[in-house]
Amino acid sequence: MKTIKLTLIISALFISGFAKSQQKINNPELLKSELDTISKQKLPVNSVAVNQNGDWIILYGDIGYSFISMPEKLSEKLDTLNKKQIPVKDIDFTGKSGWLLLAADNAFYSDSIPEKLSAALKRINKQGKIITCFNNFKNTGVLLYGRNSFFQKGIPENLKKKLNQLKSRNQYIKSVALTKNNGWIVFYGKRGFSYYNIPVTMSVKIKELVQNGSSLDKVFFIGEKWIVIYDNYKYTGNL
Repeated sequence: MKTIKLTLIISALFISGFAKSQQKINNPELLKSELDTISKQKLPVNSVAVNQNGDWIILYGDIGYSFISMPEKLSEKLDTLNKKQIPVKDIDFTGKSGWLLLAADNAFYSDSIPEKLSAALKRINKQGKIITCFNNFKNTGVLLYGRNSFFQKGIPENLKKKLNQLKSRNQYIKSVALTKNNGWIVFYGKRGFSYYNIPVTMSVKIKELVQNGSSLDKVFFIGEKWIVIYDNYKYTGNL
């Protein structure tokens, strides 16, 4: 499968304006267009993330990715993995310039991530546990591995309690996403979900999907926007 890699020329003033806030996304119309194209091709969306500058990235299918502007090291790593046909699974950004990319065979690649997160990744990798998901919001973060294990930093107590409950019930935890005002959402099993302080429109849509028999797969907050991946390759959101 061919990769789509997009680069836009944006003025310094435009970038500066978005760099001041995580709440806006550069060219959301193009992001939606890319997701529409991927969904029509029935390719699963593995990850959607936005960095401090408002630049977004999508990982889809086995090796597909699309972005408007990314750090040089990340762009080079994605290109290398793509040429080697190595599947990519998840990505998110930390701090001002850090990023973590999860790939097949439990491989991970990173730049400027917190030391404790780096140590946890190495420890989990050494144990042979499969790392499945990473989500970060400001100074908080959660890393899922195995069926329902997790490493966390600063997440809300009610989310920590929910994750431990799911683990005690041996539920498969699929996806976790953090958002502002201590908000969060978890997808588990085929249609299981739990949340706190998320947009009302989002909770209504998720309940509709479950009532219609759809499976819940991935969930992402990107600035003020949210995206839910369901039935493997379909998506909904407020883009």
